[in-house]
Amino acid sequence: MSNKFLSNISKVIIILAIISGLVFTFSVFSNANNTEDSITRNDEEVTYLDTKLLSLINYLNNIDLQNYKVVLTKVESAENSSSNENSEQEQKNKDQEDSTESGTDAKETVLSKMEQETIIEENTEINWNAIEGELEILCSTWPSIVLDLYNLEIDSEKILEFSTNLDEAIINVKKQDKALSCMYLAKLYSFLPEFLDRTQGDEIKLRILETKTYIINAYAFAETKNWTKMGEEIAKGENILTSLVNDVRIVDDTRKYNINKAYILVEELKKSLSTQDTEIFYVKYKNLLEQLNIID
Repeated sequence: MSNKFLSNISKVIIILAIISGLVFTFSVFSNANNTEDSITRNDEEVTYLDTKLLSLINYLNNIDLQNYKVVLTKVESAENSSSNENSEQEQKNKDQEDSTESGTDAKETVLSKMEQETIIEENTEINWNAIEGELEILCSTWPSIVLDLYNLEIDSEKILEFSTNLDEAIINVKKQDKALSCMYLAKLYSFLPEFLDRTQGDEIKLRILETKTYIINAYAFAETKNWTKMGEEIAKGENILTSLVNDVRIVDDTRKYNINKAYILVEELKKSLSTQDTEIFYVKYKNLLEQLNIID
């Protein structure tokens, strides 16, 4: 009887041990998946903030980091052109062109062509309403980002500071104060390296993000033509790229070539300060930012 009792106890202990092992394994697996999901979301959210803030900052000077844009042109056929005021001969020529382009008798053809965009569009007013609208969209997405940042144990003080600066950016955009709007948007961007989860282990991505922060700070100071501060910020970005260029640990990294190219461009940006010409600076700035953006 005693042996049977001990045997049953042993079976119960074994079963409990198996259940405990399964629970532990499931817990570890679940935590691993949650951690991986959090890291993925964090990467996506930082990328979202990077894209959004950079576009808003550049929009203040009508700088587009795309070299070309697609322009769609509608070409009407003869059937719908009776209301035109062109001469009969001009209409015939137009019909022939339409026929050549479309190859059919379609009523309307949409042609596309590539137009090179200028770096700075002179005498173009800032669309403050559009910037304010984009900031409001950012405000609506910010609470969900905050929750993920807290889950990753990002410094709560940094999160609160971002919220405060976001409010200031909106206030100054509403006032249409270009210099202060640019400054606060640059401050918002400077939080991104702090928000990037350090457990990802991608040192290059973090360092490039830090470099962009300093270059954007220089861009903000350009608004008040503070050439001394611009030089200081560019030097900080230059130091980061110098350390990456000389880092033997990444000699075989596929991003090495683009890092070397970015280093050359930051040197060009630094040299442009001697001209004290903001348009020349913006051209060099645009080239460098485009290069940094392709380093992933």
